[in-house]
Order: sequence, then C-alpha cells, then structure tokens
Amino acid sequence: MRINPDYLVTFSAVAELGSVSKAAEFLHLSQPAVSGQLRALSDAVGAPLYTRHSRGVTLTADGLELLPLAQAIARNIRRVGDLAHQNRNHLKKQVRLGVSWTLATRAVHLAARFSGDTLKVSLHADHTPRLIQMVAEGELDATLAVNASHALPDGLEARRFSSEDLRLIVPASHRLAEDGYVNLSALQSETVLWPMPESSVRRHAAKLLQVGGITPQHELELGSFLALKSALVEGLGVALLPGSMVSLEVADGHLSSLGLEANDITLGYHVVSAPIAMLPNTVREVLDYLGRGPSLTNADK
Repeated sequence: MRINPDYLVTFSAVAELGSVSKAAEFLHLSQPAVSGQLRALSDAVGAPLYTRHSRGVTLTADGLELLPLAQAIARNIRRVGDLAHQNRNHLKKQVRLGVSWTLATRAVHLAARFSGDTLKVSLHADHTPRLIQMVAEGELDATLAVNASHALPDGLEARRFSSEDLRLIVPASHRLAEDGYVNLSALQSETVLWPMPESSVRRHAAKLLQVGGITPQHELELGSFLALKSALVEGLGVALLPGSMVSLEVADGHLSSLGLEANDITLGYHVVSAPIAMLPNTVREVLDYLGRGPSLTNADK
C-alpha cells in the first residue's frame, strides 16, 4: 500500500507540537482535515498511532516507532520546497549550519568562505543538544557539535572531524602560569570559573573533577564564555577550557594555557547530519571544506 507523504508530514507536526489543533494551525489545515489524515495513516499502518487527552496527544509505541521516519520525510519535503523556492526566485542556495558555542568563534571562516553569489552559509550558535534537535526537525542542515556521538535521534549520524584536549587556563600572573603541565589536584586551592550548565565543555570538565575527587576551594558560575574569558583576564580564577577558545588572549599575553596530567581530557568535535549520501550537494560541499579549510581548533600546544 502506498502511503501519502502528506499524512506523514501531518503526523510529524502533530507529534512535535503535541496537539491536533496546533498542528492544524501550523499546516494551514482544518482540524477535521488533520484528524482525517491521521485516521488514514493509522489505517495504512494497521495500528493506533496516538491517544488524545485534555492536554493534547500522546504517541503509542507504534507512533513512536513511526515518528523518526515521518520526520525524515517531512525534513526532505521542506528541503525540496526550499530548493524550488531558491531556483524559481534565483536566490543564493543557503546551508543552515549549527555551531556549538565552543566552536562558534572558530567557524567564522566557513561563513566567510561561502558568501559568494551562488551559495552562502548561515551560522546558528547554541548548545549541542538543542542544535542536534534542530537538525532532526529540519531547522538546520547539519551542526558542528562537541561530544555528540552518542544517543542521536534516528536518521542522524555523527562524524568526527577533529578533537582537542581540555587545558587549564590561568591569568598570565598566576603562580602556575609558567608550568607546562599541572595535576588536577592543583585546582583544590583555586577558584574555578564555569560557563553555563548546558555547556558540553562544562559537563566534560565537571566529570573530570568528579572522577578525580577534586573539590575546588571556590567556584564561580558565569553566564557565558565571553564573561568567563573576561573573568580570567581580570584574575578572578582559573578554568578548564579547550585552548582554541582563548588562543587570542594567550597570544596577547593575558592568559596562559597549561596541559593537564589526567585521563579523558579530549573533546571530540563532530558533524551531525543525515547520512552523507542523503545530503544535498550544497551541504556536502560545505562539510567537505571542514577537512580542507583552515583548522577549527588551532589549540595551544
């Protein structure tokens, strides 16, 4: 039996929005039309796909199994629509690339490289889990993410393109500034500066201290990497960061970057997207440049 792809798009919208009425509004359809498509899809699949309740809908086990397949269909249909719109209106082809906050300042060359008359890259910075969800929902074509190789939504894969070690970043005047490498135990007597809790870098660094049984003397949580770097320069504490995030401050002599005598200090940098064979040529062209263009990481050695 051939299943109408419109039914899968509708089912995907209902599942993601959690409501038939919200999906109808989003799809510019009437509620009876949405309900009719869902009934037809359930009949074709041969099982109920959701149950309705006062707060919206809940997917059944069969609905949960169908959802990633429906999302992939909806994502590809949107891409075809975007391509048709670009061609009809002679617009630049655009690749929507997510970038984790850790990699954001280092990915600027991608946008600069692809800013010509026929193809441009737009960057969207956010936390890794949110970026991966945006790729799954078709809002982004791919994303550059930190430690993203586990528990991906169905239909997506992670391909590692680089890696970088965490380092201890200290003010240039700090007592440890001239040391090449330090043991984690040195942090016992320090004020450790932390970025936002959602940060993949923070989660990795916090686990490193926990496993090592290290409890810093003081901890200061700052809302952004920009604030964290300012606090480092002002001598308010030390931080565990990839060296590339502070390469300019190190080069200018404001900060020092020290190696860590510890295990499991490496961050993996991944591209998360649909399988390569399923990507449009424009997206593949941009992602291929990761391996040929300037380094994203340039970590201090």
